[in-house]
Amino acid sequence: MKIIISVLVSLFLTTALWAQPPFAALQFSPEKPRQNQELSFDYNQAYSSLIRKSPIKVAVYQFTGSGLKVLEPRMEKKGDHYTAKISIDSNTNAIAFLFTSKEDKDINADKGYIIPVYNKSGQPVPEYYSTRSNIFAGWGESLLGLQNNSSKAFSFLNDAIQNNPELKENITVAGAYLNLLNREKKKEAEPVIIKFLQEAKGAAWQSEKGYALKNQWYSRLKMKEEADHLMAEMKEKFPDGDWKKNEILRAIATEKDKNKKIEQIENFAKDYPAFAKDKNVTSYLQTLLANGYAADKNWDAFFKAANKMAPAERASLYNNIAWNLAEKNESMQEAKKMAYDATTWAKNEMTKPSEEKPGSFTQDQWKKNRERNYAMYADSYAFILYQLGDYKAGLPYAKEAATINEFKDAELNERYALLAQKVLPAPAATKLIESFIINDNATAKTKEALKELYTHQNKSDAEFDAYYEKLAAEAKIKRREEILKSQLDETAPKFALKDFDGNEVSLASLKGKVVIVDFWATWCGPCIASMPAMKKAQDKYKGNDNVKFVFIDTWETVEDKKKNAMEFMQNKGYDFHVLLDTEDKVVSEFGVTGIPTKFVIDGNGKIRFKSVGYSGNLDGLVDELDTMIEIASK
Repeated sequence: MKIIISVLVSLFLTTALWAQPPFAALQFSPEKPRQNQELSFDYNQAYSSLIRKSPIKVAVYQFTGSGLKVLEPRMEKKGDHYTAKISIDSNTNAIAFLFTSKEDKDINADKGYIIPVYNKSGQPVPEYYSTRSNIFAGWGESLLGLQNNSSKAFSFLNDAIQNNPELKENITVAGAYLNLLNREKKKEAEPVIIKFLQEAKGAAWQSEKGYALKNQWYSRLKMKEEADHLMAEMKEKFPDGDWKKNEILRAIATEKDKNKKIEQIENFAKDYPAFAKDKNVTSYLQTLLANGYAADKNWDAFFKAANKMAPAERASLYNNIAWNLAEKNESMQEAKKMAYDATTWAKNEMTKPSEEKPGSFTQDQWKKNRERNYAMYADSYAFILYQLGDYKAGLPYAKEAATINEFKDAELNERYALLAQKVLPAPAATKLIESFIINDNATAKTKEALKELYTHQNKSDAEFDAYYEKLAAEAKIKRREEILKSQLDETAPKFALKDFDGNEVSLASLKGKVVIVDFWATWCGPCIASMPAMKKAQDKYKGNDNVKFVFIDTWETVEDKKKNAMEFMQNKGYDFHVLLDTEDKVVSEFGVTGIPTKFVIDGNGKIRFKSVGYSGNLDGLVDELDTMIEIASK
């Protein structure tokens, strides 16, 4: 870290903060691009990781104050050189280039191709600094394929502020800096943050946004008097500001009396005409209203409210409610209508989109997003038709959903298998389901469907078990091959955290054992959804002292984090060994950007595997972890 900091400081002193990044493969003109200008660039693949690759495409990301915009200019090729021009938007603060060839990305040795946008004085616009730090801290991973490094993000932004004190007066930059400071320097951050807030008195800090940021931090620091004083002052100074809108919406959302809530929503536009002009607000309220009617099974009122929503939001609402109804086998005709409408809309959007492409999507990403969206809705509709016994009608939708996802989603394959078992000739259905199992994309219900087909041929349970074992063995070989492709060899950050009993557990104390580290939080839906699978995996290794599971509770916002986590585990009935990352330090050191995230660490303290998120496939996660543990044990 000291080396990184010294390098950064040197760059600040000798250049205008990377005014012309030393890219071997990428050159651009003008040297200091400004807003509302044309930017020319030249990419030389001979000096890149894409040497001799073809074809080469580029996505140019413009980071703005209002979001992200991606351009995909057509490049002219001359030898190894690819050239193009783009127009820089009026509020762009940074530009990032991503060059690809099919599945290969040029990430410039994990530095990316990121350049600032300059002001008239020849200095990067202030928001560039926060954007670049955010790229290091997480954005770069999802957009550019860069490794997340919050320490690097903090070092960059800290150096920027030290060398350019005026950046403290920019609310966007200040907000990013305080978040990173608190994350990376948790123990010593508080006095620095307080001093920063006390000294922040410029014009920007007199805006509602400035007041809100100060109030947020004083509240986080439990400085109630200061927070309350700021809030009162902000309300007086901005009587019709965003705070008022947020308070109104919060009051409506938390209103327990259904009739009062409905009345408040219905009168919102009349009572607050200025706020009602905000499409996001009205959509949010209509969603609340529709959900309230759905809970009461007042379907006439529900559909009336839903019809006032934007088509995309209405389709999402329909899909969610229809699925929940189908799982309970309730109000199935209403569920069928919702799912049909959502699926029909999504299919039309997939082929002929009525809405503009989101600025952050490339054309390919947008196309895939529309396809995946349709697959999700088609799967719901197929499930409802299955529940209603209309197997023949449901099969094409299930097939489309599974096909779009290349038969890699075990849950979608399950619906396809169940419907195929009912509709297709036994040999065809058997062959289909076998392929799901062999390719390790099957659930327990998929296995049951195969068993039903098999035993209908007058085969015994023992014969089926032997038959299935052969399929499972083949699946295990393929699973192992795929998992080996994702194998890592990184030294795991050292940690020492306390459990519920106050005992300190360190990674060093677990040396020689395979350790599964699961980062989770009590508020995290996917974390909670994955816990039955984690319970099953843990139970499988209960008698093996060489394999240990630890569940690190992190990113909690409640005051008493220990009590909160203990009550959660007691209510859920899990016996996990929970460690408390109360300062969110360990999760940061592991470079986690989303939870749940699981790491498999071998006996030498090396991270061998990393798994992010949860697909919903219980047995799939258990099998995946089992294979990872087996590999890490050798």
